[in-house]
Amino acid sequence: MEPYFMDINNLLMRSRIIKAIRSFFDDRGYTEVHTPRLVGLPGQEPHLDPFWTTVREPAAGRQLLAALITSPEYAMKRLLAAGMDKIYDLGPCFRNNEPWDGTHDPEFLLLEWYRKNADLRSLMDETEEMMRTVILSIPDTRYRIRDTIRRMTVVEAWKKYLDTDLVALLNDREAIANLAHDLDQTVEDRDMWDDIYFKIFLTAIEPKVAEEPTFLYRYPASMAALARRSTDDDRFADRVELYIGGLELANGFAELSDPDEQRKRFEEERALRRSLKKDVWPIDEKFLADLPKMGQAAGMAFGVDRFVMLLSGAASINDVVPFSARERFE
Repeated sequence: MEPYFMDINNLLMRSRIIKAIRSFFDDRGYTEVHTPRLVGLPGQEPHLDPFWTTVREPAAGRQLLAALITSPEYAMKRLLAAGMDKIYDLGPCFRNNEPWDGTHDPEFLLLEWYRKNADLRSLMDETEEMMRTVILSIPDTRYRIRDTIRRMTVVEAWKKYLDTDLVALLNDREAIANLAHDLDQTVEDRDMWDDIYFKIFLTAIEPKVAEEPTFLYRYPASMAALARRSTDDDRFADRVELYIGGLELANGFAELSDPDEQRKRFEEERALRRSLKKDVWPIDEKFLADLPKMGQAAGMAFGVDRFVMLLSGAASINDVVPFSARERFE
Protein backbone atom coordinates (compact mmCIF):
# COMPACT_ATOMS: atom_id res chain seq x y z
CA MET A 1 0.00 0.00 0.00
CA GLU A 2 1.31 3.47 -0.91
CA PRO A 3 2.00 5.80 2.03
CA TYR A 4 -0.79 8.27 2.76
CA PHE A 5 -0.08 11.84 1.66
CA MET A 6 -1.75 14.70 3.49
CA ASP A 7 -1.72 18.10 1.75
CA ILE A 8 -1.14 20.50 4.64
CA ASN A 9 -1.57 23.57 2.43
CA ASN A 10 -5.06 22.43 1.46
CA LEU A 11 -5.93 21.83 5.11
CA LEU A 12 -4.77 25.34 6.00
CA MET A 13 -6.89 26.77 3.17
CA ARG A 14 -9.82 24.65 4.36
CA SER A 15 -9.57 26.22 7.81
CA ARG A 16 -9.58 29.74 6.34
CA ILE A 17 -12.57 28.94 4.14
CA ILE A 18 -14.57 27.62 7.10
CA LYS A 19 -13.77 30.74 9.12
CA ALA A 20 -14.78 32.96 6.19
CA ILE A 21 -18.10 31.13 5.79
CA ARG A 22 -18.91 31.60 9.46
CA SER A 23 -17.93 35.27 9.27
CA PHE A 24 -20.23 35.82 6.28
CA PHE A 25 -23.30 34.49 8.08
CA ASP A 26 -22.41 35.99 11.46
CA ASP A 27 -22.01 39.43 9.87
CA ARG A 28 -25.48 39.13 8.33
CA GLY A 29 -27.29 38.37 11.54
CA TYR A 30 -27.51 34.61 11.27
CA THR A 31 -27.35 32.42 14.38
CA GLU A 32 -25.17 29.33 14.23
CA VAL A 33 -26.96 26.26 15.56
CA HIS A 34 -25.58 22.83 16.32
CA THR A 35 -28.35 20.34 15.61
CA PRO A 36 -28.19 16.69 16.78
CA ARG A 37 -26.08 14.31 14.71
CA LEU A 38 -27.68 11.22 16.23
CA VAL A 39 -31.46 10.90 15.83
CA GLY A 40 -34.17 8.33 16.17
CA LEU A 41 -35.78 9.06 12.80
CA PRO A 42 -33.54 10.16 9.90
CA GLY A 43 -34.75 11.59 6.60
CA GLN A 44 -36.85 9.53 4.21
CA GLU A 45 -34.84 10.22 1.04
CA PRO A 46 -35.01 7.02 -1.02
CA HIS A 47 -31.52 7.35 -2.49
CA LEU A 48 -29.69 8.17 0.75
CA ASP A 49 -28.68 5.54 3.30
CA PRO A 50 -28.00 6.54 6.90
CA PHE A 51 -25.59 4.81 9.28
CA TRP A 52 -27.45 2.99 12.06
CA THR A 53 -26.36 2.26 15.61
CA THR A 54 -27.86 1.48 19.03
CA VAL A 55 -28.34 3.94 21.88
CA ARG A 56 -28.48 2.36 25.34
CA GLU A 57 -30.19 3.90 28.36
CA PRO A 58 -28.89 1.85 31.33
CA ALA A 59 -31.27 3.18 33.97
CA ALA A 60 -34.35 2.26 31.96
CA GLY A 61 -32.80 -0.86 30.48
CA ARG A 62 -33.62 0.36 26.99
CA GLN A 63 -31.86 -0.07 23.67
CA LEU A 64 -33.00 2.32 20.98
CA LEU A 65 -32.20 2.28 17.29
CA ALA A 66 -30.61 5.55 16.14
CA ALA A 67 -29.06 6.95 12.98
CA LEU A 68 -26.46 9.52 12.06
CA ILE A 69 -28.04 12.35 10.09
CA THR A 70 -27.60 12.70 6.34
CA SER A 71 -28.58 16.37 6.71
CA PRO A 72 -29.65 18.71 9.55
CA GLU A 73 -32.71 19.80 7.55
CA TYR A 74 -35.47 18.40 9.75
CA ALA A 75 -34.06 19.85 12.97
CA MET A 76 -33.40 23.24 11.40
CA LYS A 77 -36.94 23.56 10.12
CA ARG A 78 -38.26 22.73 13.58
CA LEU A 79 -36.08 25.55 14.93
CA LEU A 80 -37.68 27.93 12.42
CA ALA A 81 -41.07 26.72 13.61
CA ALA A 82 -40.01 27.43 17.20
CA GLY A 83 -39.40 31.07 16.32
CA MET A 84 -35.85 31.34 15.01
CA ASP A 85 -35.42 33.44 11.89
CA LYS A 86 -31.98 33.20 10.22
CA ILE A 87 -29.92 30.14 11.12
CA TYR A 88 -27.01 28.11 9.82
CA ASP A 89 -25.45 24.78 10.74
CA LEU A 90 -21.88 23.97 9.74
CA GLY A 91 -20.94 20.47 10.74
CA PRO A 92 -20.38 16.85 9.71
CA CYS A 93 -23.05 14.69 8.09
CA PHE A 94 -22.95 11.02 7.18
CA ARG A 95 -24.15 8.93 4.25
CA ASN A 96 -23.59 5.24 3.76
CA ASN A 97 -23.37 3.39 0.46
CA GLU A 98 -21.87 6.39 -1.39
CA PRO A 99 -19.18 5.94 -4.06
CA TRP A 100 -15.57 6.55 -3.05
CA ASP A 101 -14.96 8.35 -6.32
CA GLY A 102 -13.08 11.47 -5.27
CA THR A 103 -16.21 13.60 -4.83
CA HIS A 104 -17.83 11.68 -1.95
CA ASP A 105 -16.85 10.60 1.56
CA PRO A 106 -19.00 8.72 4.12
CA GLU A 107 -18.43 11.67 6.48
CA PHE A 108 -18.51 15.14 4.95
CA LEU A 109 -18.79 18.76 6.03
CA LEU A 110 -22.15 20.30 5.19
CA LEU A 111 -23.28 23.90 5.48
CA GLU A 112 -27.03 24.47 5.65
CA TRP A 113 -28.74 27.79 6.17
CA TYR A 114 -32.39 28.82 6.36
CA ARG A 115 -34.11 32.16 6.33
CA LYS A 116 -37.74 33.07 6.84
CA ASN A 117 -39.57 35.21 4.28
CA ALA A 118 -37.15 34.21 1.53
CA ASP A 119 -37.74 32.77 -1.93
CA LEU A 120 -35.68 30.84 -4.44
CA ARG A 121 -34.33 33.93 -6.18
CA SER A 122 -33.06 35.53 -2.97
CA LEU A 123 -31.56 32.18 -1.98
CA MET A 124 -29.55 32.07 -5.22
CA ASP A 125 -28.48 35.70 -4.69
CA GLU A 126 -27.26 34.94 -1.17
CA THR A 127 -25.42 31.80 -2.21
CA GLU A 128 -23.54 33.67 -4.91
CA GLU A 129 -22.74 36.52 -2.53
CA MET A 130 -21.43 34.09 0.08
CA MET A 131 -19.13 32.36 -2.38
CA ARG A 132 -17.78 35.64 -3.80
CA THR A 133 -17.11 36.97 -0.29
CA VAL A 134 -15.29 33.83 0.79
CA ILE A 135 -13.25 33.62 -2.42
CA LEU A 136 -12.12 37.23 -2.08
CA SER A 137 -10.91 36.49 1.45
CA ILE A 138 -8.65 33.65 0.24
CA PRO A 139 -5.67 35.26 -1.56
CA ASP A 140 -4.19 31.99 -2.84
CA THR A 141 -7.41 30.56 -4.25
CA ARG A 142 -7.22 28.77 -7.60
CA TYR A 143 -10.75 29.86 -8.56
CA ARG A 144 -12.53 33.16 -9.16
CA ILE A 145 -16.15 33.84 -10.08
CA ARG A 146 -15.72 36.29 -12.93
CA ASP A 147 -19.29 36.76 -14.13
CA THR A 148 -22.74 36.54 -12.60
CA ILE A 149 -23.59 32.89 -12.14
CA ARG A 150 -25.96 31.74 -14.88
CA ARG A 151 -29.52 30.87 -13.88
CA MET A 152 -31.29 28.30 -15.99
CA THR A 153 -34.52 26.36 -15.51
CA VAL A 154 -34.53 22.61 -16.00
CA VAL A 155 -36.87 23.07 -18.98
CA GLU A 156 -34.40 25.52 -20.53
CA ALA A 157 -31.53 23.06 -20.00
CA TRP A 158 -33.37 20.25 -21.77
CA LYS A 159 -34.14 22.57 -24.66
CA LYS A 160 -30.60 23.99 -24.91
CA TYR A 161 -28.63 20.75 -24.61
CA LEU A 162 -31.05 18.17 -26.00
CA ASP A 163 -33.42 20.28 -28.13
CA THR A 164 -36.29 18.63 -26.26
CA ASP A 165 -39.47 20.09 -24.76
CA LEU A 166 -39.48 18.57 -21.28
CA VAL A 167 -42.99 19.91 -20.59
CA ALA A 168 -44.36 17.62 -23.30
CA LEU A 169 -42.72 14.63 -21.58
CA LEU A 170 -43.95 15.30 -18.03
CA ASN A 171 -45.51 12.17 -16.49
CA ASP A 172 -45.52 10.43 -19.89
CA ARG A 173 -43.42 7.34 -19.29
CA GLU A 174 -43.75 6.01 -22.82
CA ALA A 175 -42.62 9.27 -24.40
CA ILE A 176 -39.58 9.72 -22.16
CA ALA A 177 -38.70 6.03 -22.57
CA ASN A 178 -38.76 6.45 -26.35
CA LEU A 179 -36.39 9.40 -26.03
CA ALA A 180 -34.07 7.35 -23.81
CA HIS A 181 -33.98 4.56 -26.40
CA ASP A 182 -33.13 7.12 -29.10
CA LEU A 183 -30.19 8.19 -26.91
CA ASP A 184 -29.02 4.55 -26.53
CA GLN A 185 -30.09 4.38 -22.89
CA THR A 186 -31.27 1.09 -21.41
CA VAL A 187 -34.81 1.25 -20.04
CA GLU A 188 -36.09 -1.55 -17.81
CA ASP A 189 -39.72 -2.42 -17.13
CA ARG A 190 -39.35 -1.42 -13.48
CA ASP A 191 -37.98 2.04 -14.35
CA MET A 192 -40.36 4.84 -13.41
CA TRP A 193 -40.56 8.25 -15.08
CA ASP A 194 -38.03 9.74 -12.68
CA ASP A 195 -35.57 6.89 -13.24
CA ILE A 196 -35.64 7.42 -17.00
CA TYR A 197 -35.38 11.18 -16.57
CA PHE A 198 -32.16 10.80 -14.58
CA LYS A 199 -30.65 8.36 -17.07
CA ILE A 200 -31.01 11.03 -19.72
CA PHE A 201 -30.17 13.98 -17.50
CA LEU A 202 -27.01 12.52 -15.97
CA THR A 203 -25.49 11.57 -19.32
CA ALA A 204 -26.76 14.13 -21.82
CA ILE A 205 -27.49 17.30 -19.83
CA GLU A 206 -25.78 17.54 -16.43
CA PRO A 207 -22.19 17.30 -17.77
CA LYS A 208 -22.90 20.19 -20.15
CA VAL A 209 -24.65 22.29 -17.49
CA ALA A 210 -21.67 21.75 -15.16
CA GLU A 211 -19.20 23.18 -17.70
CA GLU A 212 -20.31 26.69 -16.70
CA PRO A 213 -21.24 28.01 -13.22
CA THR A 214 -25.01 27.50 -13.18
CA PHE A 215 -27.96 27.64 -10.84
CA LEU A 216 -30.31 25.01 -12.29
CA TYR A 217 -33.79 25.49 -10.89
CA ARG A 218 -37.51 24.75 -11.21
CA TYR A 219 -37.48 20.96 -11.19
CA PRO A 220 -40.36 18.64 -12.13
CA ALA A 221 -42.69 18.32 -9.14
CA SER A 222 -41.93 14.61 -8.75
CA MET A 223 -38.38 15.65 -7.76
CA ALA A 224 -39.49 18.28 -5.29
CA ALA A 225 -38.20 16.46 -2.17
CA LEU A 226 -39.01 18.98 0.59
CA ALA A 227 -39.55 21.93 -1.77
CA ARG A 228 -42.90 23.58 -2.35
CA ARG A 229 -44.59 23.44 -5.74
CA SER A 230 -44.23 26.51 -7.94
CA THR A 231 -47.18 28.84 -7.39
CA ASP A 232 -47.59 29.59 -11.09
CA ASP A 233 -47.37 25.97 -12.30
CA ASP A 234 -47.75 23.07 -9.89
CA ARG A 235 -46.13 20.68 -12.37
CA PHE A 236 -42.84 22.12 -11.12
CA ALA A 237 -41.19 22.73 -7.77
CA ASP A 238 -39.09 25.58 -6.36
CA ARG A 239 -35.87 23.62 -6.10
CA VAL A 240 -32.37 24.70 -7.19
CA GLU A 241 -29.00 23.03 -7.58
CA LEU A 242 -25.68 24.77 -8.11
CA TYR A 243 -23.06 23.45 -10.53
CA ILE A 244 -19.63 25.03 -10.57
CA GLY A 245 -16.18 23.81 -11.57
CA GLY A 246 -17.70 20.58 -12.87
CA LEU A 247 -19.15 19.79 -9.42
CA GLU A 248 -22.65 19.77 -7.98
CA LEU A 249 -22.06 22.05 -5.02
CA ALA A 250 -25.44 22.88 -3.48
CA ASN A 251 -29.11 21.95 -3.34
CA GLY A 252 -31.80 24.32 -2.09
CA PHE A 253 -35.55 24.74 -1.74
CA ALA A 254 -38.24 27.25 -1.19
CA GLU A 255 -39.54 25.12 1.64
CA LEU A 256 -42.77 23.17 1.72
CA SER A 257 -44.79 23.95 4.86
CA ASP A 258 -47.95 21.95 4.10
CA PRO A 259 -47.92 18.88 6.40
CA ASP A 260 -50.51 16.98 4.36
CA GLU A 261 -48.51 17.34 1.14
CA GLN A 262 -45.32 16.49 3.01
CA ARG A 263 -46.89 13.34 4.50
CA LYS A 264 -47.95 12.24 1.04
CA ARG A 265 -44.39 12.68 -0.22
CA PHE A 266 -42.96 10.78 2.75
CA GLU A 267 -45.32 7.88 2.05
CA GLU A 268 -44.26 7.86 -1.60
CA GLU A 269 -40.59 7.87 -0.56
CA ARG A 270 -41.15 4.99 1.84
CA ALA A 271 -42.88 3.01 -0.89
CA LEU A 272 -39.94 3.67 -3.21
CA ARG A 273 -37.48 2.56 -0.54
CA ARG A 274 -39.42 -0.70 -0.19
CA SER A 275 -39.40 -1.23 -3.95
CA LEU A 276 -35.61 -0.74 -3.88
CA LYS A 277 -35.41 -3.33 -1.05
CA LYS A 278 -34.11 -0.72 1.39
CA ASP A 279 -34.88 -0.32 5.07
CA VAL A 280 -37.87 1.81 6.03
CA TRP A 281 -38.76 3.51 9.30
CA PRO A 282 -41.68 5.55 10.66
CA ILE A 283 -42.47 9.06 9.55
CA ASP A 284 -41.27 11.82 11.88
CA GLU A 285 -44.60 13.00 13.31
CA LYS A 286 -42.98 15.75 15.41
CA PHE A 287 -41.52 17.24 12.25
CA LEU A 288 -44.89 17.20 10.47
CA ALA A 289 -46.62 18.76 13.49
CA ASP A 290 -44.14 21.64 13.53
CA LEU A 291 -44.05 22.20 9.76
CA PRO A 292 -46.98 24.67 9.45
CA LYS A 293 -45.39 26.94 12.07
CA MET A 294 -42.29 27.35 9.92
CA GLY A 295 -44.09 29.70 7.50
CA GLN A 296 -42.48 30.83 4.26
CA ALA A 297 -38.77 30.06 4.23
CA ALA A 298 -35.94 29.01 1.94
CA GLY A 299 -32.83 27.00 2.66
CA MET A 300 -29.65 25.74 1.01
CA ALA A 301 -27.41 22.73 1.62
CA PHE A 302 -23.85 23.48 0.52
CA GLY A 303 -20.97 21.00 0.26
CA VAL A 304 -17.99 22.57 2.02
CA ASP A 305 -15.49 19.85 1.07
CA ARG A 306 -16.29 20.31 -2.61
CA PHE A 307 -16.01 24.08 -2.20
CA VAL A 308 -12.53 23.57 -0.77
CA MET A 309 -11.72 21.34 -3.75
CA LEU A 310 -12.80 24.13 -6.09
CA LEU A 311 -10.78 26.85 -4.38
CA SER A 312 -7.66 24.76 -3.84
CA GLY A 313 -7.66 23.17 -7.29
CA ALA A 314 -7.65 19.69 -5.72
CA ALA A 315 -8.77 16.83 -7.97
CA SER A 316 -10.20 14.72 -5.15
CA ILE A 317 -12.03 15.18 -1.87
CA ASN A 318 -9.28 12.99 -0.41
CA ASP A 319 -6.88 15.92 -0.87
CA VAL A 320 -8.88 18.40 1.22
CA VAL A 321 -9.85 16.35 4.31
CA PRO A 322 -7.41 15.42 7.11
CA PHE A 323 -7.79 11.67 6.54
CA SER A 324 -9.54 10.15 3.53
CA ALA A 325 -12.05 7.33 3.81
CA ARG A 326 -9.60 4.91 2.26
CA GLU A 327 -6.91 5.87 4.76
CA ARG A 328 -9.33 5.52 7.67
CA PHE A 329 -10.86 2.19 6.72
CA GLU A 330 -8.45 0.26 4.52
